[in-house]
Amino acid sequence: MKSIPFPLSILLTLVLCFFNSFLMGAPGWTTETQECIDAASIMSFADNLSHHGHYYRAIMEYERFIYFYPQHPDIPKARFNIAFSMKLAGDYTSALEIFTSLAKEYKGIDSGIEASFQKAEVLCLMHGYQSALTQYAEFLSHYPEHQLAGKAKRAIERIKKSGK
Repeated sequence: MKSIPFPLSILLTLVLCFFNSFLMGAPGWTTETQECIDAASIMSFADNLSHHGHYYRAIMEYERFIYFYPQHPDIPKARFNIAFSMKLAGDYTSALEIFTSLAKEYKGIDSGIEASFQKAEVLCLMHGYQSALTQYAEFLSHYPEHQLAGKAKRAIERIKKSGK
């Protein structure tokens, strides 16, 4: 077996070290401590996970967004999406808790309005039909012109028709 002459092996080592340090400084080759992901990227990733049915992973990403960006204006949206993902995953109790909180905290704002409607939807899924009727009626009394008002009216009619 032939060995590489000593000066050539040093040169080869230096060249490899140079390329290694160059690659580590290039975008996409950062270490975890240097990782820099912006708020929009985290939200987009979480939305994508939820859209593809990976609800628990989406919840983790939304929570990560809230942790890293506690003052971000999209916090209500992230919390709403956590509750919605919980609803879709079948964790109705947790979803109801968050929707209730959002409906109180953000009354009159998109996240709060939709949370009020979703609260009624979750109550239906939990077979709490009388509570759902009350919640739908409350939603309609506060937001009679909202785009979800028609859906709330149809839900009330459906529940009353079924006699539940």
